[in-house]
This record gives sequence, C-alpha cells and structure tokens, in this order.
Amino acid sequence: MDKGWKAWSVVLASVLIQTFAFAPTEFIFGVFVQEYLNMFPTASPSSIALIGTIGSSTTFLVGFFSGAFSDRWGYRVTSAIGSLIMTAALCLASFSTTLWHLYLSQGILFGIGASLVYFPAIAAPTHWFEKKRGLAMGIAASGSGLGGFFLAPLTQFLIDRFEVRWTLRALGVYSLVICGGASLLLFEHDNSDGEQRWNEEKQYRKKTRQSFILPEYTKGLPFAILVIFQFMLSMSYLTPIYFMELYSTHIGISRQMGAVINGWFNGASFVARIVSGLLADLVAADVLLLVCSWSCTLAILVLWTFSRSFPIYLIFAIVYGITFSGITTVTPVIVANQYGPRQVSGVLGIVYGFSCLALVAGSFISGHILELSKPYIDYLPVIMYSGSMFAVSALFATTWVILLRRQMRRMQTISSDNKAYKE
Repeated sequence: MDKGWKAWSVVLASVLIQTFAFAPTEFIFGVFVQEYLNMFPTASPSSIALIGTIGSSTTFLVGFFSGAFSDRWGYRVTSAIGSLIMTAALCLASFSTTLWHLYLSQGILFGIGASLVYFPAIAAPTHWFEKKRGLAMGIAASGSGLGGFFLAPLTQFLIDRFEVRWTLRALGVYSLVICGGASLLLFEHDNSDGEQRWNEEKQYRKKTRQSFILPEYTKGLPFAILVIFQFMLSMSYLTPIYFMELYSTHIGISRQMGAVINGWFNGASFVARIVSGLLADLVAADVLLLVCSWSCTLAILVLWTFSRSFPIYLIFAIVYGITFSGITTVTPVIVANQYGPRQVSGVLGIVYGFSCLALVAGSFISGHILELSKPYIDYLPVIMYSGSMFAVSALFATTWVILLRRQMRRMQTISSDNKAYKE
C-alpha cells in the first residue's frame, strides 16, 4: 500500500481520465455556449446550457449502476467501454443539425460514457493507499482542473481555426487515445497485496454480483444528509462555470480573455485539488470541507457580485476554482474514511445519482432567471440564486460533519467500554 509502480500508475490513469470526463459537459462547456448560440440563433441560453446539464446529470444518474457495474466487471473493462462511448458521442455531436441532436449525443450518450470512466477512476486509487489516501485522491482529482486549464484555451483555438464540428471530432480522438489508454492502467489488487485483503475483496465482489439492492449504509441519517448536501450543491455549482464566458462578454471582456479566465479557473482547480488532498492527510478532512464550503459561498455572494472588470472577475474565478475544487476533492476522502475504500464507487454513485435532477433544475432555473431580466440583462439575481444554494449546501455539509463526529465519538466510547470489560 502507498507505494509501488502499480499504485502510482492507477493515480496517473485517474488523472488522465479526469482531464476529460466532465470537460465537454462542464469545465470547457462555456467555450461551446456562444458557438451553439450562433449555430442555433433561435435557441435561448438556458436551452443551450441544458446540453451540458443533461450530460452531467446523466453521468450522475448512471452512477447508480456504473459503480455496481465496475464492481462486477472490474475498473479497466468498465472504463474502456466508457471511453469508446464518449468518443462515439462526440463524433455524433459533430454531425448535429438540430438542438435535440446535441441533447442526445453530447448530453445523454456522452454522460453514459463519462459515468463509466469517472466512477472507476475516483474509486481505484482508494484501494491502493491508506496513509497517503488524501494526497493520492487529490492528485487524481487534479485531472479535472488540469484538463480544463489546457483544454479550454485549446478548444477555443481549435474552434477559431477549424470550427466547432472538427473540434468535437478532435476531442473524440482525445477521448479514445487518452482515456482509453489510461483505462489499461486501472490495476486492481492481486495476491501480492496480501491474501487476506484479496479474499475480502473477492467476497465483496461476490456479494455485489448478487443484486443491485441498496446497501445497509444508505439507511442512516448521515448518509441522507450527505445526499441532501450534494443535491443542494448540484443546484448551483454549474452556474458560475456555464456562464463564465458569457458574463465576461457582458462586462466588456473579449471572448479570448474570457477563455483565459476559464483557463485560470481550471488552473486554480488543478492546484487546489492536489493541495486539498495533501491537507486532508495532515488535518481533519471534514474541517477542510467546511472551510471550502463557506468560503465558496462568500466568493459567489461577494466577489462575483462586484466583478465588473477583468482583474476582479479573474480573482473570483481563481477563488471559486480553489474553494469548489476543495469541496469535490475532500468529499470522496471523507466517504472513503467513513465507509471504506471498497464502497467509494457505490456510495458516490448513489449520492451523485440523486443529484442528477438538481443539475438539470439548477441550470434551467439560473438560465430562466437570466432571461427574465431581458431586455436589460442583469446577472445579479443569478448570482444571488447560486450563492443562496451554496449557503444551504454549506449548512447541510456542517450538519453532516457534526453527525459523523458524533458517530465517531460514540464508536470510540463503545470500543473503550468493550476493552475495559475484557480487561
């Protein structure tokens, strides 16, 4: 554990996969928004944003099954199939002539493929690390920020040079080569990792192959609060990302500089995921979650509200990238510590699956709020909506942490009493 070329190969594979799994539907989708508005002049911003939200929500919804699928057939097989599906989805999207074609291709089909690569990618490193689990998962999660950092300006460059259709095909090739190749590196434990650990793994695999019935841990109050926390977070976190480049042009920033802001957002996300993973090993991961949750709320309500120029908006994008990425990095670490590494994929699959409707509803609501401000576009109501949803999610995050700490103290007390009784 915590060493060996296989362990770090799994981390590398997770990084490569996460550079792309959410890129076309979230972290670089803002680059596509203006292009799709030009392609479909009668479409509204909310209908365009629906492409990305359908993709992300499908990724989370299919998480109900992709976690169990990977437990049945293994991480490498599941991820390889997902890579092929993502490639096919983007190639089909490049031939779209109506908006619903994009809903089906870049939305639903890509979301299915992304789910099959994403959940194995976030779960695999937890099997190989214990003491450095936070660092390993932070490095793995940094793939999202790294991908957005170079894919956002690269995608804008390709669109300006070759138009959006050939750009989608180029991204399809990226999916096939990078994600498909990385799938082969998602090694799983063998007998060299210890006979007892391997036997436990086989027993768990045997159990999960019997049915898709929700496991026992889903019946507790902490799990329910975790679901609500992620649900409320999903109602709002895509809003600043999707409207990042549109808001840039709204305050007089060029499209190229808007792509730069998007790149810095993803660059900050890349660094923050590694640092927050390292900090999760050094300090309490649940405390780090609360700091990031409340800081993210303040960043939206304060910094975004007063972003009327390039420097201030750039600062907001960086702060948002840091704090939001901290939330998404430490949450799986807490889940792994609480429920065990073998159940990370299943737990997060269920939690994210419940959040799929929130993703669709959140982007639709924010887009509709923006349309209601016409003919004088005003982003302040959108900012207030996003910030308030983040505040509610932070409250539930706080509740979740309190419940977990009480549960931990109760278990320690029981353990101490049993030890004293035996003595």
